[in-house]
Amino acid sequence: MLKKEETFFALSTQMGRSATATVRINGGDALRVLLQLSKKKKTKIKHARNTVTNIYNKNNSLIDNVVVSYYKKPKSYTGEDLVEIHTHGNPIIINTLVRELCLLGVRIAEPGEFTKTAYLNGKIDLIQAESVLSLINSKSASGVNLSLNSISGSMTKELQKTRSSLIGALGLLEYELDISETENQDKTHSEVQKTLKKNLERINKFLSSGQAAKILTSGARIVICGEPNVGKSTLFNSIMKYERAIVTSIAGTTRDTIEEALTLNKHSVVFVDTAGLRETDDVIERKGIQRTREEINNADIVISLFDSNKETHKNIKTKNNIGVLNKIDLLQNNSLKNLIKKNKGFLFVSAKNKKGLSKLLRKIEEKVSEITTKNNDFFLTSKRQERVLINIQNEIEPLVKNNEKNLELLAHHTTNAIGFFDNLLGKTSTDDVLDSVFSSFCVGK
Repeated sequence: MLKKEETFFALSTQMGRSATATVRINGGDALRVLLQLSKKKKTKIKHARNTVTNIYNKNNSLIDNVVVSYYKKPKSYTGEDLVEIHTHGNPIIINTLVRELCLLGVRIAEPGEFTKTAYLNGKIDLIQAESVLSLINSKSASGVNLSLNSISGSMTKELQKTRSSLIGALGLLEYELDISETENQDKTHSEVQKTLKKNLERINKFLSSGQAAKILTSGARIVICGEPNVGKSTLFNSIMKYERAIVTSIAGTTRDTIEEALTLNKHSVVFVDTAGLRETDDVIERKGIQRTREEINNADIVISLFDSNKETHKNIKTKNNIGVLNKIDLLQNNSLKNLIKKNKGFLFVSAKNKKGLSKLLRKIEEKVSEITTKNNDFFLTSKRQERVLINIQNEIEPLVKNNEKNLELLAHHTTNAIGFFDNLLGKTSTDDVLDSVFSSFCVGK
C-alpha cells in the first residue's frame, strides 16, 4: 500500500522536444515544493487556478518560465495535494527540474502511481482505473469513447446493479433459512431462481463484450493461414501495399509470424502472416507452425487461404472465419465459374494481381463491425474483469441450469458470487492484484 505522507513526481508527457512538457507532483509536500521552486508566497497560489511564474534551482538560477496549477486535496485527481508544472518542452529544462525535485526530497513515481493513489483514496474504483489505461492505449475513436464511458462510471453502475440484485436474492434466502417455514420455500426458490437467471443473462452479456472492447482499443487481430505456397505472404504484401514479407516459390519460406497494423475505414486492425500448416521434420519450421496455431486461437478473424488450383478447400473451424481461394489468375474463365459454383461462401482473389482484394477487405470490415456493434452499451476493458466475471458465472450458472432447490446451496454460491463482485470493483482486492493492474501504466499516470 502507498504511504500517504510520501510525495512523488513524474513527467506526464513524452520525453523529447515539444512545445510544452508537464511534470506532476503529488503528496503532502507538493505545495511546499512548488513554493520553494517559484519563491512565491502561499497566498499567491490558488486552488485550480493557472499561475505563470519563474522556477529556480537551489542556487537561485532560473530553470524556466512556467505555468503551474495547484489542486488542493481532496479536490484533485488523486485526492491528495497535486501540482502540475508546465514547462517548455526542452529535455535540458526537464532534466534540470527533475534533478531539483530529487534534491528537494521528492521521489520518482512508480508506474501508475497517480491513478493507484486515486483508487486508494476512493476517487475511482478499479474498473474506472483500468479504463484510464484503456483510454491511453485506445487505437480508435470508438475505443476512446467506450473507455471514457467506463471512466465516468457507467460500467460500474451496471455491475453494482447486478451485485445489488444478488444481495437482494441472498437476503430472501437467509430470511427463509432463519424462519424455516417450509410452505414459503417454494415461493422463495422461484423468486431467487428468477433473479439468478436474469443476472446470469447480464453477466453473459458483459462477457460477450470483451472481444469487442479489445478490438476497439487494440485493433482486430486478423490471421492469414493455410498450407505452404497458397499465397499467404503475397496476400499479406498486397494488403500492406509493399513487400513486407519475403515471397519465394520454396515451400516453408515463412518460418515465423509477421504482423503489421493498418486502418480499414474506421477500424484499427493488425494483419498477421503465418508459417504454412503441414507436417514437417524441420525443427524450426515446426516451431513456426506451432506459433501459427497459437495465432489462430488468439485471432479475432481468421482468413483461411487456399490454392484454387487444388482440389481440397476445407475451411478451418473458427467462429469468425473467411474462406478465400487464391491464384484465380491461373484459371480459365470456365474453370473459375465452376469453382465459384462448387464453393459457396468462399471469396475468390488473385493476391498477385490484387483482383478481389477490395471485396475481401470489405468482408473483413463487415466482420469487425458485427463483433463491435452487437455489444454497444457496456464493455469490459481488461482481462482481469473477464476472469472475475467468469468466476461469477461459474457460481451462478449451475444453479440456474440445474434449477437448484437446496436453499443452503443457493445461499452459499450466491454469497461467493457477491464476493467476486467485490473483487471486481476493487472493494476487496489484494496487493498482488493492484500491482498487476497498475504496473502496466506509464509512470506519469
